[in-house]
Amino acid sequence: MTVLGIETSHEQGSIGLCCNGRLLGDMLFSTELGPGERLLPALESLLALNEIKQEQIELIAIALGPGSFTSLRIGMAVGKGLAHALGIPIVGVPSAAAYAEKVSFLSGKICVVLPDRRDFVYYALYEGTTLTTPETSSTIGALQEKLERMSDLALCIGPGAERHRLALERIVTIAPAALNQPSGAVIAQLGALKYSQFQQNELWTLEPLYVHHLLAKIS
Repeated sequence: MTVLGIETSHEQGSIGLCCNGRLLGDMLFSTELGPGERLLPALESLLALNEIKQEQIELIAIALGPGSFTSLRIGMAVGKGLAHALGIPIVGVPSAAAYAEKVSFLSGKICVVLPDRRDFVYYALYEGTTLTTPETSSTIGALQEKLERMSDLALCIGPGAERHRLALERIVTIAPAALNQPSGAVIAQLGALKYSQFQQNELWTLEPLYVHHLLAKIS
């Protein structure tokens, strides 16, 4: 199955392809000047580089965020429009899951940190690919306090960890910068796995993942 993955949650977007579980390629683009203007040319280039036609795409996987409301909405609109035009299913994948997937071989807890406005971030905790703490909105200071109390934390990963590297690396190891970039191909891979399990087209039910801006409680 050839799967297209779209990630437009934050300042840097990604579009990627996988086929039968094998990652074919990723292409990064800026969403700051309009994700819609950058997404379609990136799609055309990625398909051309891999010698794949739009009609060969069998599934679309879209990142759900949390993240920028406008960018998520535009990415989702493009994904839904393409799925509808091609008559193929579309599924949603939480953005944090893609970063956890990259380092799922590590033992211990993984903290995925996604950027929000100002000093706020979104974070989620994983053990391998299993979500143990749902996406939570927090100030970077509150997250620092929480991480300081965790003895089994292996790594922080994600664009939020990269943005706040100086504040967080005093407490925990931060993933290399390359791993903190979005990957549409990993979104595609996770989308393919989800669809193989549930066989459900989410065209009419997909919505961005919203997280309320509440200070995280320290536990």
